[in-house]
Amino acid sequence: MKKTASVLLALCLLFTFTAAACAEAPVKNAVLELYSAEGIYEDSVGNVEQYSYHVPQIYANSLDADEINAEIAERFGRYVESQLENMEGGYSLWSWNVEWHGYWTGTQLFLLITADTDGGFTDTAAYGYDFKTDSRVTNGMILQQKGITEEEYLENLREKVGLMFEDMYGKYPEKDREAFGYDGLLEKTLGWLDLEQPMFLDGMGEVETIVKIASVAGAEWYYHLATPFAYG
Repeated sequence: MKKTASVLLALCLLFTFTAAACAEAPVKNAVLELYSAEGIYEDSVGNVEQYSYHVPQIYANSLDADEINAEIAERFGRYVESQLENMEGGYSLWSWNVEWHGYWTGTQLFLLITADTDGGFTDTAAYGYDFKTDSRVTNGMILQQKGITEEEYLENLREKVGLMFEDMYGKYPEKDREAFGYDGLLEKTLGWLDLEQPMFLDGMGEVETIVKIASVAGAEWYYHLATPFAYG
């Protein structure tokens, strides 16, 4: 089994820094992949699992690009590195999928990255980079270019997340909501909302925010995508 895991590890390393395809990208080869590997792995006790690991890196020569790439490698590269070590040792995997999606707005590229783990938790983050100015795109820049004030943003975000929370938990009978503390979980969820929550522009140019919604069971909270200015 260790021999099989070693072969898989070699294949993973072979694909490191493979260029990623960006459909209709205004900047050629804008993204490379720090890790790019897919396959089927069997651990030492016979568990067979399919895995797919893709960790992006912005291909640009600037301090902001270097900073973003370091953050991505630290947060998402560690998932892949840990799983490759497990494969080499014949151990079971606890993360099977790391993927990214790129969205363009002019010369701005927004990366949405997710990593699925056991327990149903999906780590989620977003990063924005402008190839024209060679700088990071901040939340404030996004709101400014969309003509949205901070007050409008927070008001709409709270309203949208409140509707999302109600859609998730409002269907439970009142006695069950009291039992798991519906009001307290809602208050906690709304309390997490501020101007620091990761924000990006999707393929339609809509503002999307990565928010934390308090959970009844499992983790204390799970990440969700909220579109403050789109409803339905």
